[in-house]
Amino acid sequence: MHEGKHGIIDRWDDDIDLFAEDDGAGRDGRASKKKGSIVLKKNGFLKVTYSHRNSEPEGIGAGLVQWIRSAGAASVSAYFDRVNVIREEDPMTDEQRENYRKYVPETLWKPDMTWTEALAWTKNAVAPLRDGYPWMIDYSGFSGVWINRWRYIIDLDTNEFAVIIGGMEMICQPEDRYSSEFTWPDKLVHTEIGRFPLERIPDNWIELCRKRFGGMMIIAVDYSRNSEAMHSEEIQEAGEGHGGYNPYDTDWENIQFFYGQNRYGEMISDME
Repeated sequence: MHEGKHGIIDRWDDDIDLFAEDDGAGRDGRASKKKGSIVLKKNGFLKVTYSHRNSEPEGIGAGLVQWIRSAGAASVSAYFDRVNVIREEDPMTDEQRENYRKYVPETLWKPDMTWTEALAWTKNAVAPLRDGYPWMIDYSGFSGVWINRWRYIIDLDTNEFAVIIGGMEMICQPEDRYSSEFTWPDKLVHTEIGRFPLERIPDNWIELCRKRFGGMMIIAVDYSRNSEAMHSEEIQEAGEGHGGYNPYDTDWENIQFFYGQNRYGEMISDME
């Protein structure tokens, strides 16, 4: 069990299988409520938001692909330009709260709902983006995002959709399961397992990601012996004392390490 950026402690992610198949008991991959992040990238600048649940490829991933296909890259790019990025610590206005109401279960909605609660209760993090909701809850502070299982990057600079798996492979475990009693998974390589043209995402993209991941060996990164990893630590530390926010948080060149844009051989040690 761990506490993330939002101060929300939950057990939903304990001992969950990657790419879990439906076992008929209702506790399958689609119901596992895995956490993730959604990244829009344009002109080297990032707008990042958070998905507290259903972030596996069959869930949020499939929703993002559907949005990309139906809206088109130009529409997604236009949304990037007009969406207003706000901090979750900011109070919600009455207008924001009322407009967001449809994205949370009615039983959880309340007149004084906060952005933190909105993030935690949103079942489908793609829906506000798809609907052109004019505010995006900024998650680029990275305080807790790096122990999330899934990251999806809509790269409007290269017109590609990238799928990243991050932070929860335990070395030498007999099976791919994550127990949240571990506190160090953010120190592992975050790995790109899929990259597809925005206009030609194949129907079997999940299968392709599964196949690529199955052929990989996930390795630990010794941050003290890798300059890129150490630099990423410095970037995060630069935001401390400022609510976890600083200009580098949204600068792709400074934080691309976190998105799996690395190579295993280079990550082991480049400081010999």
